[in-house]
Amino acid sequence: MQKKIMSSQADITSQQLILSPEKDGINGVPAITHSVYKTNWQALPEHEHKDCIELCFCSRGSLVFECEGKTYTLMPNNVFLTQPGDRHHLTTNHKGMRMYWLFFRYPRKGSAVLGLSARETAALLKRLKTIEAHDFAVDHAMRQLFRDIFKAYDELPRGAYRTLVLRTLILRILLMTIHSAGNRPTLKALSKISDVAKMISRRPTHHFNIAELARHVGLSESHFTLLFRQVIGLPPYAYLATCRLEAAKRRLQKSDESIKAIAKALGYASAQHLATQFRKTYGTTPTAWRRRRSPGESGSVRLVSRRGGTSCRTRA
Repeated sequence: MQKKIMSSQADITSQQLILSPEKDGINGVPAITHSVYKTNWQALPEHEHKDCIELCFCSRGSLVFECEGKTYTLMPNNVFLTQPGDRHHLTTNHKGMRMYWLFFRYPRKGSAVLGLSARETAALLKRLKTIEAHDFAVDHAMRQLFRDIFKAYDELPRGAYRTLVLRTLILRILLMTIHSAGNRPTLKALSKISDVAKMISRRPTHHFNIAELARHVGLSESHFTLLFRQVIGLPPYAYLATCRLEAAKRRLQKSDESIKAIAKALGYASAQHLATQFRKTYGTTPTAWRRRRSPGESGSVRLVSRRGGTSCRTRA
């Protein structure tokens, strides 16, 4: 298996898996990596690649690139692509981010890559070379293509069939990149998701409908749910459940209302339902939590950044 796991001491990521497709006979693809960031990092040295395209796909979280004096913000399902000679560097990334990287080396004139004919290779290179360094949105299927590459290394023995699978997946990623290069980045849609999360956190007693929320931001239900989970870190209903529990904690902190009254006000079926959810989340019952609370706690709730979005949190 062509994997190398690097510690946080060796690399900026908490974990980085590195594949070397050229060792499988796939010329032109020196490396594919998957990086998982478990801490916040800033400013890497500016650099360039002499003969390689660098394709960076953001799977979760957000990060900021600088390239030739311009700043680009990557969000989930965005790609950032640089051409050979483009000076660039990663300036900021966030805890929880997941990235895939693919390096594609331009072959010599007349050479072929990825099992293509010389004519097909020339057509592929012509399209790739017209893409200027910038960020753009791609279909979420690109995430699965990268996952399938790592899965092939895990599950398939080295040989002609694995090479065929890898070559096909890499070619699909490059073709998707070419077809998506004109798309605008998804910042606008993700900003709307963040606004929806804020609205939910302010109205935890409201019975929100996923279809209505999706229509509110102009997305299909499936796309809305996918983006919401990527930005906020939880599905919409799970996020609402979290906000309701935080609202319950505030009421327990600030008032002498009964558990039954709080449960009814927040839309729980019963006091027992609230107690069950409370115990699952906080490891204690509402009554026990109320008894143990510190006299100095305010119990107020603020919104904090989470993977590019917002999340409910009680301030101690």
